[in-house]
Amino acid sequence: MARKTSPLTVLRAGLGAGLLLTAIAPTSGCLFGGYDGVFLEAEDVSLEIPSDGFRADGAKGDAWWLINQTASDVNGWVTTAVETTGYVVEFLNNHRESDLDGTWRIYGPFDDHDGRDVAWLVRINGTDLDTSFEFLLAPRGTTDTDEFVLMTEGNLSVEDDIRSGTMHIDFDTIEMYPDLDRTLLWSYGGDINIDFERDVASGEKTINIDFDEFVAERTGYLDDDHFESDETYEYHRAGDGAGSFHLALMGEWDTWPYGWSGPEQERMELDMVWTPTNEGRAYGTITEVEGVGDMLHGDLSLDECFDSAGDLTYRALSELYANEVPGYNFGEPDTCVVELP
Repeated sequence: MARKTSPLTVLRAGLGAGLLLTAIAPTSGCLFGGYDGVFLEAEDVSLEIPSDGFRADGAKGDAWWLINQTASDVNGWVTTAVETTGYVVEFLNNHRESDLDGTWRIYGPFDDHDGRDVAWLVRINGTDLDTSFEFLLAPRGTTDTDEFVLMTEGNLSVEDDIRSGTMHIDFDTIEMYPDLDRTLLWSYGGDINIDFERDVASGEKTINIDFDEFVAERTGYLDDDHFESDETYEYHRAGDGAGSFHLALMGEWDTWPYGWSGPEQERMELDMVWTPTNEGRAYGTITEVEGVGDMLHGDLSLDECFDSAGDLTYRALSELYANEVPGYNFGEPDTCVVELP
């Protein structure tokens, strides 16, 4: 199966929000606030997929590769957004607020210091055990707080070794402001909701990313791409290092793999499970939904097993597709050390 850029690459390109939040901090006043608070960290939402340190030699699976590439992409944009948001909230927490709304501290409104046609408003409510925040946008020059629209919000709670929190990003709000568009040819819509729980002592971690009417559209010179999802990206890592991964989304797979699909959308689903020693299994499907799809031989499935170095021990592609690629299938299923849930 030919390798194509991970479908989640579209999200990494689209989430300029995390980087743009750095435009807020330098504009705040200099009076010391010194408020209590806890702040998001990249480690809270980073995904550790069994890939680091794998040997360069040996055959790697296509589902394994796509999952690892997707995890790398998600780490890129999610950790950037979370870490930068945490930095901005911590920075503002050390400065005097512009106003108060009950227990919420209001920072702004103030115009973007880089000259973008955007005004910012930040709301923070926090103690030394939990912190909530909201980032809102309006056209440059806006001073009425009622005219600001929510772009990002979230919270973090800390109890002993357990850190848990959420973050919500509204792409419809971001798309309202062309100056925030850090992409070429892509447009986005809908919402993403991230929630996590992390045990700092054991390393156990659960991360869920819910897509709410999320749409990513690319207008290309030769071809257009359209991805959408109302499903969930799920990741879990146990304290001993074992873990699981799940992702599903609708998309056009006409250039992946081997041009076996046309312009219609199908549902791609990817799953992987692994042991504490990084042996595992990856499974992928591309299927029609409600009779819509134009795969060459209908629904496609790919089952792969790999050893602790990530090298394939077994691979099975749907029969009609395997006939298109002689020699693709190999190995025995009894080499698989884990079963998919």
